[in-house]
Amino acid sequence: MIVYGGSIEDPTEVIQFFRREAGKLRALRRLVVNREKTIVWDVNRDGIEFPGLSYGCSVLDELLRELGVVPNSTPSGTKEFDLTARWTWGHDRVM
Repeated sequence: MIVYGGSIEDPTEVIQFFRREAGKLRALRRLVVNREKTIVWDVNRDGIEFPGLSYGCSVLDELLRELGVVPNSTPSGTKEFDLTARWTWGHDRVM
C-alpha cells in the first residue's frame, strides 16, 4: 500500500503524487471514499491511500476528475466507484 503523506489542501501536489505513483500499480479497478480516507485499488488489491481526503474536500473532486469519475459524493457512509471502463488496461502504453 502506497500512503500519501503530504498536504491534502494542495490539489496540484495530490494529483502529481497520484500520477507519479499510479505507474507502480497495475490496472486500476476501484476507488473507495469513506469518512477517514480515499483509496485507489488496482487489480491485484495494491493501492494508493490518501488519509484525510474525504467528503467535503475540494481536492477529492480534483482526484475524481483525474480518474474520470463524476463527483457525486454524499456526506455519510462509504462510496465506491468502478474504474474499469475509465482506467483501461494499456491506456498508458498506446503509441
